[in-house]
Amino acid sequence: MSDGTPSKQKFPATFWTANTIELIERAAYYSMASFMVIYLKETLGMRPTTATLLNASILWGLIYFLPILSGTLADKFGYKRSLTLAFFMISLGYFIMGNIQRFWPGLIGQKAAQTIDYTIPAILGIVLIGIGGSIVKPCIAGTVQKTAGTRATLGFGIFYMIINIGSITGRGVSYVVRTNFGIPAIFTYASSIFALIGLAVVLFIYKEPEYVSDGIKDAQKVQKKTLGQAILGILIVLRNIRFDFFLIVIAMFWFSYIQLYNLVPLFLRYIDPNAPVELYQLANPVMIVCFQMLITKMVKKWTPVKSIILGATVVAVGMFLNVLPPLLLADPAHKISLLGLAIPAAGLFLIVSIASMATGEMMASPRIYEYLGAIAPKGEEGLYLGYANLPIAVASIIGGPIGGSMFEKYISTPQKNGLPVNTVPMWLIITGIGLASMIGLAIYDRFMGKATKK
Repeated sequence: MSDGTPSKQKFPATFWTANTIELIERAAYYSMASFMVIYLKETLGMRPTTATLLNASILWGLIYFLPILSGTLADKFGYKRSLTLAFFMISLGYFIMGNIQRFWPGLIGQKAAQTIDYTIPAILGIVLIGIGGSIVKPCIAGTVQKTAGTRATLGFGIFYMIINIGSITGRGVSYVVRTNFGIPAIFTYASSIFALIGLAVVLFIYKEPEYVSDGIKDAQKVQKKTLGQAILGILIVLRNIRFDFFLIVIAMFWFSYIQLYNLVPLFLRYIDPNAPVELYQLANPVMIVCFQMLITKMVKKWTPVKSIILGATVVAVGMFLNVLPPLLLADPAHKISLLGLAIPAAGLFLIVSIASMATGEMMASPRIYEYLGAIAPKGEEGLYLGYANLPIAVASIIGGPIGGSMFEKYISTPQKNGLPVNTVPMWLIITGIGLASMIGLAIYDRFMGKATKK
């Protein structure tokens, strides 16, 4: 028998519906995420720098920056309406991406496919996916917060787990679809269909969570913002030099993670032209699903800054391992057998790197929000936490093109000119940025973080 306390209450149906929608949307996204830059480069013929610019600077930039504004608009117009618009946009965006080669030549009246520039339709599809994705994020997170009540910690723990289950689902479906129908089919038959299922769930099952007005509800302080206040908030936090330094330091931490979807897919196709990139990248969500609770328990006793620094260290060491194959092996692309699969030797080191990214993320990511709340000026904690995704947006906008540029400089250009390829400097640069993040955070905590509280 329930004693009626909140801790004994079950989560309402809308909570589970929202998590189901998140799982579907993440499955749609991760179906194509591993192959976006490869599709842009290999299928549509774009340069690596252009492919990573579109994928990271535009797609990821929109997804991680726009929630600051789209979340405010979602509060104004309602989550159900906003989610309906979002899933319509991402469904259309995925469909456009998967059919660019089918429709674009006819639209521009061009017959020689090898000379066609696909940049315009690709940008259109990516912008639709990016804006739609930026609307989904605050709507689902807001629903979880409103329906979880005083059990918000558990609610967001479930939410985080659901994201990674969606990631695993999407990548698995992607592999089956791609190996049978080709890369464009990932967008048309996997991502688009997942998105349309999400749209149906929103239209016919999802219910608007109980409206929470300004004030206190379920021990949570809730305050709506206007669009003008959201824009003003960006200016306020960016005027804070300490926050700007913190933003740069944490953006350097996320720099390595951004390469997982930009440089890493290109590198994998370099060492193995038929590399199943989505299977390599499964190491990330599988690690999180299997070890999140264990690592969370392990780092719980550490201070936030110690947890973040160690997370950055793990990622940096993992990325450094990729320096070893060209130094130790005559042919890093030589395949060896693992569990019945033929995997390039350099690919094995990369799997360890991807797993290290997941480990570092589990150590650092939850504590970044905790630390940001601690260093924010007194009375402005909520304002600063509202812009906690800015480091990821900055890392995406800058880091993606850097990854593409490094691939061109150290791999594709030497290949074209018949020169030896040397990937050691490339991995050392990424490792160095990770170490710079670690050192920068230690400096920040020592000289700036404590001063913020004075």
